[in-house]
Amino acid sequence: MDTGGKRSVPADYEDYTEDLSFLKMLEIPLLIRILKEEASEEHPMSAALISDRLSEITGLDHSEKTVLRKLQRLVNLQNKIDDSVLEKHLQLSLGGTMIEVSNRKKGVKHIQNRYYFKPLLDRSDVDMVCGTITSNRYLSMQEKEYLIAREKTLCYGEKYIQGRNPLPEKPRAAQKQLSKRMLGVVNTLHDAIREKYQVDVIYGFYGEDPKRYRHPALLAKNESKPYHLNPYAMIWNDGEYYLLATHRGHTDISHFRIDRIVSVQPAVEEEDAVKFRKRDPLPDSLKPFVKRVHGREEFQAEQYTAVYPLMAVFGEEDLCEAVVECKANAIGVVIDYFGMELRVLPPVLEHPSDEKDINGAVQKYVSIKLPKAQYENVCGFCLLQHSIVTAVSPERLVRDVKEGLTASLEKLPEYGN
Repeated sequence: MDTGGKRSVPADYEDYTEDLSFLKMLEIPLLIRILKEEASEEHPMSAALISDRLSEITGLDHSEKTVLRKLQRLVNLQNKIDDSVLEKHLQLSLGGTMIEVSNRKKGVKHIQNRYYFKPLLDRSDVDMVCGTITSNRYLSMQEKEYLIAREKTLCYGEKYIQGRNPLPEKPRAAQKQLSKRMLGVVNTLHDAIREKYQVDVIYGFYGEDPKRYRHPALLAKNESKPYHLNPYAMIWNDGEYYLLATHRGHTDISHFRIDRIVSVQPAVEEEDAVKFRKRDPLPDSLKPFVKRVHGREEFQAEQYTAVYPLMAVFGEEDLCEAVVECKANAIGVVIDYFGMELRVLPPVLEHPSDEKDINGAVQKYVSIKLPKAQYENVCGFCLLQHSIVTAVSPERLVRDVKEGLTASLEKLPEYGN
């Protein structure tokens, strides 16, 4: 069929052949999608290439000059907006920011600029979110696949999802029961921390489910007497979410596993059931971990978990300087618990001179000084990782770790003889 040099409109678009301007209106969302999926900071695209791709997708002619003009107007609009509210709404509508890369060189004319799209979440951000989803112990495999597929499709486009069915079906409500409860708990605690009011918490423990043999159940521990808590921060540590709070009238920090909170609700004033009870001021022991950023208080979670890595005990009065020894290739294990604020020193213990590492070389050992950590957490770490690290100092730590390991050994049943 002779089209007179013009592109033919695909059969899919027959309903719109009388109003081709409608398809032309789709140029901007389509060119943004092309940039999202096919361009990057390392490989930006020219207006000519984008117009060709638009023509392939729609079956219509898309003028290179028109595409270039729309790209430039989008970039200029983002760069010249004085009203920050409008700028934020534009970024939210697009899902990111259009970036123009100048190709012009001194003395050279008519070299087209190129473009790419910078999403609100870049690929490393998305990978980090997906990694967090994957490591969550309380989501089923179906829930993880569902969330990760949508996360990647939203940020990358379908080309980054493998398989014939890139978007799995949403799991049934029964599978989401635990997650919905946790989401409600997190939202309530987040509001309480931000608005600085107290909460009433019913905490739980895992026991045998009386209705389902051999299945654990989260049972209420204090249903008749809720904890009256002052919530200060929520942090993620070693695969778990924790609430940092004090009991009303006390200043000692307690750690509460958020997945074990059965229910939480704002605490109200006794004389006014509509008014929430104000939270106690930030205790002195937490002040070193709170900084003001852009006028807001932000909790420094990494600094906190470096001092209290196991989230087992909080106690400002029992901070210590400890030294542990490990193989050189196990330094990362100590960093995972205590962060980067440590010192690597020569070993102080004797080791076999003929011991080999995984590559056949002489095994190297190092001592690691932990300048500031809560004693019970260091002791717990040494017991938990006794096959990897050895306690060196202080003497109290060495003695307590030895006693803990001996007690565990004595509890093991004897076989054979």
